[in-house]
Amino acid sequence: MPKLQERLPDNGVAKHVRLRNKGQITIPNEILEQLELTANTNLKVTVVDGRIVLIPMIEIAKDQAWYWTETWQQDEKEAQQEIDKGQTVDHWP
Repeated sequence: MPKLQERLPDNGVAKHVRLRNKGQITIPNEILEQLELTANTNLKVTVVDGRIVLIPMIEIAKDQAWYWTETWQQDEKEAQQEIDKGQTVDHWP
């Protein structure tokens, strides 16, 4: 078997895996534990600078999805900035 050589430098835990039939890999337990990943965790797969990147995703209930929209999050950020600057009015007696 040929020796495996890293093509790109890595910045963290490095383990070697083999790509199997149907494009499957097994993520080593050490990495699963470090990232607290479990069976059925959803992962976003993307390519960045020639690397395959797996990003753990969380599921959001449909009735809560509005909170995570870009517009709502921007409004939350702006509101927090106003609070931090003391630019709010207390309407409580």
